[in-house]
Amino acid sequence: MYRFFPILILLTACTEGSVPQNDTLAAEDVAVDLAFCKGEPFADAIGQPVSTIQAQLPERSRVLGPDDIATQDYRIDRLNVYVNGSGTIQRLTCG
Repeated sequence: MYRFFPILILLTACTEGSVPQNDTLAAEDVAVDLAFCKGEPFADAIGQPVSTIQAQLPERSRVLGPDDIATQDYRIDRLNVYVNGSGTIQRLTCG
């Protein structure tokens, strides 16, 4: 009987679960709370060149371009400024 436990575990993992999926909200639809990373003053800068606010960014912030490499560590107090290839701000996140 105990020989079949690994097989049962594998079969259970392969079955389709009943996890509810909510496709109605995309990541862009969720409001971002920039208070944690001191990014609230820059929320209106989306669509502007990053050079207009770069000198005023908080100490633990980073500007990320489309091909930039970034660490995957999550820091709630770090402001991430995502820009496109021409340096225009696309979005702001904490982390």
